[in-house]
Amino acid sequence: MGFQIQGVNGKIVKVNGGNRLLVNSITNPVDADINIESGKVWSLPFDGLNPAGASDYVFYIKNDGDKVLHVSDIRITADATTQVELHGVSGTAAGGSALTPVSRTIGSAAVPSATIETGTDITGLTSLGTLFFIQCLTAGNEYHLTTSSRIRIPKGKAVAILIETGTANVTGVVSLVEEE
Repeated sequence: MGFQIQGVNGKIVKVNGGNRLLVNSITNPVDADINIESGKVWSLPFDGLNPAGASDYVFYIKNDGDKVLHVSDIRITADATTQVELHGVSGTAAGGSALTPVSRTIGSAAVPSATIETGTDITGLTSLGTLFFIQCLTAGNEYHLTTSSRIRIPKGKAVAILIETGTANVTGVVSLVEEE
């Protein structure tokens, strides 16, 4: 004797010849799901930053909250050939200006528990190592860094973007997600 599985919509589940359920599913990237549920996904845009010199930090994020923050991708363009490096950093950032995150849920009041700064020479930081780098080989081209493992920033930890060439104005956006 068999049995039937019936969904809440009244439809009976189908089974194939191998006795396996035939199902459909919808998958979302984690950040899309977080944005739908809590609106805790942000764009962190910066425009026309001109480093004061070579190997200067121009962008900084420190997690001040209890939940882990993720950098899911970085898009960047430069008006001269340069290398852009993302470092894990320690120290106290100085010389930057606060950056206001832009929610990816229009009208959301959610803000990350983080110190986020941009500037032409953010000082007071010590590199803990290069996490990723982007070679901007052609001026004006957009370069995109994405990683399936994300860059996780636990409570009290920080990352910063360093520009190798002091003559390269850089514009970009960092995508930030708060882990649920």
